[in-house]
Amino acid sequence: MHVLAFSTSPRYGGNSERLLDSVISGLMLEGVVVEKYRLHEMEITPCKGCGTCDHEFRCSINDDFQRFIEVLISCDGVLFASPLYFMNVPARGKAFIDRCQIFWSAKYQLGLNVFGCRRRLGLLISCGGAKAGPGGAPLFRGIEDTMTFLFDALGLEMMESLLLTDIERKDVISGRPDILEKARERGRMMAIQLAGSGK
Repeated sequence: MHVLAFSTSPRYGGNSERLLDSVISGLMLEGVVVEKYRLHEMEITPCKGCGTCDHEFRCSINDDFQRFIEVLISCDGVLFASPLYFMNVPARGKAFIDRCQIFWSAKYQLGLNVFGCRRRLGLLISCGGAKAGPGGAPLFRGIEDTMTFLFDALGLEMMESLLLTDIERKDVISGRPDILEKARERGRMMAIQLAGSGK
């Protein structure tokens, strides 16, 4: 089994990335091969709305996103870890999401089934510094809506998200072995579910 792991934080080794690493360790305990990428270190240009992918399964922008098209098709699962920036994903992560329009267009415009019929899983991992959004709104409503649409475009079944509020300081997760263990167990659960789907 093969899972892609994306960290969207511009801060190396921050809370969301530490959680991601724990989920990865749980997957690897079950023999899953995991490729991890820090999107902030990559050159990913925002979608320019050119409409190329409305007519053919191709993105016209030649940058680091191109390397992910085939592996996003062939992988068995995706981990997406992000801090909350104004209730959503940091800019480089959002650029990556918007470029996944190529997969939305393939599914809903071109009628292509690029992922086949096998079961694939997606997991959102996110930390927010507050306990609630403006006016008491659910803190993760924005990012969960975004990821629901992204995982649908990528042909992924969305697992229950791993979401933590009141996580602000960079090193706060280090002092919470219970949370890190919960993340590791979530990785093991993902691996077990993928194995049980006949992959």
